[in-house]
Amino acid sequence: MAHLAGLKVIDMGSALAAPYSATLLGDLGAEVIKIEKPRRGDLIRFTDDYIGGESGYFIGINRGKDSVTVDVRKPEGQDIIRKLLADADVLVENFRPHRMKSWGLGYEEVAAINPRLIYCSVSAFGDAAGFEETGGNDIVAQGFSGLMDLTGDPGSAPSRTGSPVVDVSGGFLSTVGILAALLKRAQTGVGEHIQVSLLEGAYSLMPNYIASVLNGSPDFKRLGSGHPQLAPYRAFKAGDGKYLVVGAFHRSSWQALCKAIEREDLISDPRFVENKDRVDNRLALDEVLQQELGTRTRDAWLAIFTRDEVISSPVLTINESLEEFGKAIPGLVVSQDHGSLGALKMLRSPIRFSSESHVPKRAAPTLGQDTVARLTELGFSHAELDDLRDRRII
Repeated sequence: MAHLAGLKVIDMGSALAAPYSATLLGDLGAEVIKIEKPRRGDLIRFTDDYIGGESGYFIGINRGKDSVTVDVRKPEGQDIIRKLLADADVLVENFRPHRMKSWGLGYEEVAAINPRLIYCSVSAFGDAAGFEETGGNDIVAQGFSGLMDLTGDPGSAPSRTGSPVVDVSGGFLSTVGILAALLKRAQTGVGEHIQVSLLEGAYSLMPNYIASVLNGSPDFKRLGSGHPQLAPYRAFKAGDGKYLVVGAFHRSSWQALCKAIEREDLISDPRFVENKDRVDNRLALDEVLQQELGTRTRDAWLAIFTRDEVISSPVLTINESLEEFGKAIPGLVVSQDHGSLGALKMLRSPIRFSSESHVPKRAAPTLGQDTVARLTELGFSHAELDDLRDRRII
């Protein structure tokens, strides 16, 4: 039996953070019902057309869910949501804070109907004074948090990280909070309201930097692929123009690196003895290492580094990575059916248990494909469903 089997999750989120939390709960066995706008659906259904004309963004974030279309702006739609929530275990949403309350779906209103409900709200800034009703997304949180200021090449403009790490962090943090609340509910019988902000999610991605800034006076700057607290810890270009990363910052790996590149003199060089010395003399260190690593191909160096136990790796494209690890990890890539596209490839759940294998129940849903089935379960007749559809409530 799946770990969260029997758990009913209502996903009222859009874009990434809240829906991704619901997806992770679904990966763990929960039943997830995604609420979408009639005819339009989640806003990310139309961001791209990478998969047979459908959005790769949406499909990648919403696997394993049912899709039910409801216009929550209308009283009849709000009544439908209340009926769905009456026996639900979890609600996740990422509207601006006042929206759910204005629809009569705020935590206090919903808890009066279902006191066992765990209600998770994801917002851009949480309860930050002056930002209570300010919207935001991954790139906004990266900008406000300082994360973007650390990202990019020296002397260049600040850069967004290559993936939406803040949104994903928000999804992970929400899931952690929900699981903790479920454990507490098992003891108390009562749910609670969880609040996660993207801003604090961004801070959580920088625990080593935040502690240093709060308690010291570091002058962290953009270092490209480098790290302001560790060295060597960055990408270098090999002689064939391909890149490899070296993460040999601690003493034994640093010494192994020096031996591997046949520069044992660097071990006793006072500029490079300890990590702090190498950080303080980063430019000189990078110049020496780049000169040495430019003398052989990437694969030649990686073979040497593997032999000598130097912490390193190639810099692969996503395609190259999936090609390599799709072969190396049995069952990493699985296939499930999509309502209109047929079989789609996807990754298994990143969480593995000894007791079972979590494969997504199906691919992301087509818009509204489960509306009739789910509302019929709530007691709506076909005539009532036709009326709701004619009035564009579903």
